Amino acid sequence: MHFDQWIMGDVLVVAPRRERLDASVAGLLKQQLRRYVDAGHGKLVLDLDTVRFMDSSGLTVLISTLKALSHVGGELALCGVSQNLASLFQLTRLDKVFRVFASAEQASRSLGA
Repeated sequence: MHFDQWIMGDVLVVAPRRERLDASVAGLLKQQLRRYVDAGHGKLVLDLDTVRFMDSSGLTVLISTLKALSHVGGELALCGVSQNLASLFQLTRLDKVFRVFASAEQASRSLGA
């Protein structure tokens, strides 16, 4: 699975380059995000700009990453969320759990970049 990644201040921004975050890629996504956390990246922005579909496997990865970060005092923010994903987050009430921003810059600033 291909990711773009860059640093903004002390925040790592990760952008998966897939239109679908589903069961076929969830394991790889979880492994990679866990590697970032284990490498000491405590402030993480997940840029979902190219993602148009996410199933429960993708949601589980996001929740797992949030938990892993909370265990090390870290934070997770999302950006680039399409209307489809926003609807999914509202339906599952995860819009109350994840902080969602319009851009990576706004998300990074919210995490103290």
